[in-house]
Amino acid sequence: MKVVDANVIIHGRGLNEKLVTVPEVIDELKSGEARQGLNSHQVDSRKCSQESLKKVQEKSDHINAHTSETDEKLLALALDLQKPILTDDKELQNLGLHLGAEVEGFLDDVPDEKLSWEMKCTRCGKKAEDCNCGATPERKLSQRNSV
Repeated sequence: MKVVDANVIIHGRGLNEKLVTVPEVIDELKSGEARQGLNSHQVDSRKCSQESLKKVQEKSDHINAHTSETDEKLLALALDLQKPILTDDKELQNLGLHLGAEVEGFLDDVPDEKLSWEMKCTRCGKKAEDCNCGATPERKLSQRNSV
C-alpha cells in the first residue's frame, strides 16, 4: 500500500499496488482523464489524524515549506499508516524527508538532500515573516543536508 497524490492517480498506468489518498485529492479529480485514472486503480480514501497533521504543519512552518493543506494531509496520512508516500512533488518529498517518512518518486527520483528555507527581507536582510522596513521578505535557502 502507498499513499499517493493526484498526479500518481492521473498518470499511474501499470501500478499494481493498493493505493490510498485523502478525500481532498479525490475532490481534485474532476476532469475525465483524472476520473479515468481514479477508476483504473483501487484507490481508498482516508482521513489523517489531527495529531499527525499538526506534526506535519509544524515542520512545514519550521522549514518554510511551500506545501498545500492537501499535501500536508497526504503526508500526515502516510505517517499514520506508516506507509510510503509516492509523489513527484519536490516540496512534499522534502517535507517528508524532514519528518523521516518513507518517500518514493513516481516518475522522478527523490532528492538526496533535505532543504530548509528562511524568510529574509530583500532590503535590510532581516530574518522575518514581516519586516518593519516595508520590503516584502522572500524565501531563501538556509540549510542543505544530505539524506
